[in-house]
Amino acid sequence: DISIAPSASYGIATAAKNLDVKEGQSIVLLDEQFPSNVYSWSRKAQESRAEIKFAKRLDDYDWARSVVELIDEKTAIVAVGHVHWTDGSVIDLQKVSKACKAAGAALVIDGTQSFGVMPFDVSAIQPDFVVTGVYKWLLGPYSYGYLYSAPTRQNGIPLEENWITRKGSDNFSGLVDYVDSYGP
Repeated sequence: DISIAPSASYGIATAAKNLDVKEGQSIVLLDEQFPSNVYSWSRKAQESRAEIKFAKRLDDYDWARSVVELIDEKTAIVAVGHVHWTDGSVIDLQKVSKACKAAGAALVIDGTQSFGVMPFDVSAIQPDFVVTGVYKWLLGPYSYGYLYSAPTRQNGIPLEENWITRKGSDNFSGLVDYVDSYGP
């Protein structure tokens, strides 16, 4: 369920390419969210004629309540961090996930600010996609990250059309027998 990605923004772009948003729907983000988790969604909203809704920081820092208040039957995607990057305030992802499931909205999580120092249970939260760069608390280099794709999201379209991702690419004598199918 996990693949290597060159960055969190690459993973987010992959999620954005593979999630449907229709005209009149909305994408919910956190106010003052890190730019890598905004730009792909802004483009997706523009191309789909959808609306971006920004959940505001409440006085009690209950981001989940602010996010859930914006989720309705028109919500297509909720894309949030595990914590807010500017102050470390924690987002209750189980509460957000429950609201997403009730509305039929996809949930995309950026764990770059917290993975490696805070527990995260993908089976409890059941997101559609989770991305993380490893250059922070996972103590890895820049240009390296992970992308989790839920089993129901694993038959999508990659950002790049690479020869080695195609079915049968291990048969070097057949590389010019072009195929449209991707490998597992």
